[in-house]
Amino acid sequence: MNVYFFVQFKGTDLEQCQWLRFNERTPAGPLSYGAFEDVLGAAEGHHLVVFAPSTDVNLAIIDLKAKSHRQMIAAVPYMLEEELSEDVENLHFALSTIDKKEGKQLVGVVSGELIVKLYTAITAHSYLSAAVVPQTLSIPYASDTWSLFIRDEATTLRTGEYQGYGIDTINLDEILPVETAAYRQQHDRDVDLVEYDFRVDPKHKDTLMDEERAAAAESEALALIGRYWLDHQNMLNLLQGVYQIKTQMPGTLKQWMIAASLMVVSLLLFLTNMAISNHQLSTQSQQLGEAMNSIYTEIFHDEPANEAAVAMRKKIIGLQGSQGGPVTPFLHFVAASGKIILNDRESRIVRMSYNNKQMNIDIETTAFDKLEALQQQIGSDTIIVDLKAVTNNKGKINGRLVLAEVKH
Repeated sequence: MNVYFFVQFKGTDLEQCQWLRFNERTPAGPLSYGAFEDVLGAAEGHHLVVFAPSTDVNLAIIDLKAKSHRQMIAAVPYMLEEELSEDVENLHFALSTIDKKEGKQLVGVVSGELIVKLYTAITAHSYLSAAVVPQTLSIPYASDTWSLFIRDEATTLRTGEYQGYGIDTINLDEILPVETAAYRQQHDRDVDLVEYDFRVDPKHKDTLMDEERAAAAESEALALIGRYWLDHQNMLNLLQGVYQIKTQMPGTLKQWMIAASLMVVSLLLFLTNMAISNHQLSTQSQQLGEAMNSIYTEIFHDEPANEAAVAMRKKIIGLQGSQGGPVTPFLHFVAASGKIILNDRESRIVRMSYNNKQMNIDIETTAFDKLEALQQQIGSDTIIVDLKAVTNNKGKINGRLVLAEVKH
């Protein structure tokens, strides 16, 4: 069963939040209140969806074609610079392609300080998936209509599939007539307006009945946008670029770490044998031998019967043979990637795995350009290399190189 936690927050300090738990499409339990950290702990191990207030996210549609998502992100701030009141250096930009052929892109703009706070808090926990989405795009919408989502303090006006903005509810009676009049003048007809009004009657303010009504209204409002998100999960996620969060399916971590340990041993074995056979690292042979003995003891919890490199080679070949996996692609990938990665002193291998004739190498480095450079250097006429799952963890860039044989 999929469990979702839908969260809203007020204010950039993230101290005032409310959330609903859904079991599949059904709310499970009442609306909860607390700080952002409270819901993050409760939601750990499940799906987390945070709705960013409409007043905190600006949406724009631009025409932009580029070879890569990275190039588009670099260009967007300067395309929108004149339309934004804040310095682009203090903002975070997220992209979603509307029409690839025409080059139409949806851009979400949010405070850089806010996205850092959200990212830092979320990455302190583990989830099946995590998303921060604009509330504007979570309001139910039908073609050729406007949707008005009204709450006691804040209102969202959605004027199109990718358009809308937030309004302080106290100013709604002044702003809405101006907007509808402009629509009437442009289209020569009145706009079809669908209202979702969750305000509590002000006559009952500060009463117990009012508090109960307010909680019920807030719960109903959050359930409405939660269900809409479930039906439109491809909407813009603000956690992109260096703030992209890589999630991991449960139950695989232990197996993956075992495989990663074997791959690291394999890589060190290959480099050691290459160094000795070519006599290119003769001055380091003693240090390498000591390192190999230490690694062998740590991994296999035993002393090598003879030379550590030979003993490890036999164990790895035996392990691969027992899994029925082909040895040739494995060694080919190690030969192509090992020396290149280890020669880059600003990059290190975090994890490795080999399955179905593919090798996954998780790299930690100092810049995204380093990952792209490694991808290009390792790739050849016989090996294709894909770069996936790039994240930024407190200034450390992590990415996965996926090596596969070129099919002829």
